[in-house]
Amino acid sequence: MITIPYLTALTTYFSYGLLFAFGQFRDFFRKIFDWWYASNLQGYAPICLGLEDFYIRRLYVRIQDCFGRPISSAPDAWFDVVERYSNDSNKTLKRTDKINRCLNLGSYNYLGFAASDEYCTPRVIDSLNRFSASTCSTRVDGGTTTLHKELEECVANFVGKPAAIVFGMGYVTNSAILPVLIGKGGLIISDSLNHNSIVNGARGSGATVRVFQHNTPSHLEKVLRDQIAEGQPRTHRPWKRIIVVVEGIYSMEGELCKLPEIVAICKKYKAYVYLDEAHSIGAVGKSGRGVCELLGVDTADVDIMMGTFTKSFGSCGGYIAGSKELVQYLKYTCPHLSCSSICNISITTSCTANYICNKGYSWRGWF
Repeated sequence: MITIPYLTALTTYFSYGLLFAFGQFRDFFRKIFDWWYASNLQGYAPICLGLEDFYIRRLYVRIQDCFGRPISSAPDAWFDVVERYSNDSNKTLKRTDKINRCLNLGSYNYLGFAASDEYCTPRVIDSLNRFSASTCSTRVDGGTTTLHKELEECVANFVGKPAAIVFGMGYVTNSAILPVLIGKGGLIISDSLNHNSIVNGARGSGATVRVFQHNTPSHLEKVLRDQIAEGQPRTHRPWKRIIVVVEGIYSMEGELCKLPEIVAICKKYKAYVYLDEAHSIGAVGKSGRGVCELLGVDTADVDIMMGTFTKSFGSCGGYIAGSKELVQYLKYTCPHLSCSSICNISITTSCTANYICNKGYSWRGWF
């Protein structure tokens, strides 16, 4: 574990405190001037109060040129970053015609499929000529093509599950699927460092949510045992369903999930396992099949496998893989299928990248 030097931590907190103090000082005078001059709101309440956007105005604006940098090339190992300038103390940034060639250390394009590829690119162009860029419809109407079916079969075979269903956005795959799988009277036990999409999905489900210490199977078992003994709040009835939600690789920490131990505990207490492999599928394992392959866990022991195409597969969208009954149930009940279907170009990119990983035609990402 990397430890931050004491002096570095001290000066960082001191600088942050100094900016915070000066920001509050300036906001105090801002209130005086706002009171002195007539407001133009004409009876409307302000959209943003002073404290609600304090961080953005007084801290983030000073360094916002470090974020949201526009690029003018494919997100390959090296890419072109557009230079910007400001004439109003970074409140607005204007683009220039100058570019810098930079090493790409902030992309999801783990295996390089989002850039020009000798196998993927010709097939993407061919699908664009054949199917157009988008279906302009929902999956339940005219938005399902042969490419959608091909991708779902490809994903199911790749991850080792009987069936799969694909969605147009990885974030929504979690936030929309969890409320379908579980509701009031159910229990979700979530890792404390799970992604925000899982948090929002759990909150929107109406189920009771409990959190266990990050990547700590012993604490997970304690939470499971206590919740099963107590039952539902107030009524103490047995839980209708229990789902344990973990990630294969935790993106901010870079830690692998202790999946074998978690699966064993879930089997013991008859809880379902929901595995988010957004950052692990395609990137780890002998053939890129994720943490199950890497850690020797049978995919049959993981009830719901979620993943995205935005990382290793260089595209966009997400998927849920599981039993045929589960996928069929999601096709009839998931509200996200009433949104526009995943675009055909993304499908082709994901499918060909998946095919390359499946057949072992690519060495990218392993050296």
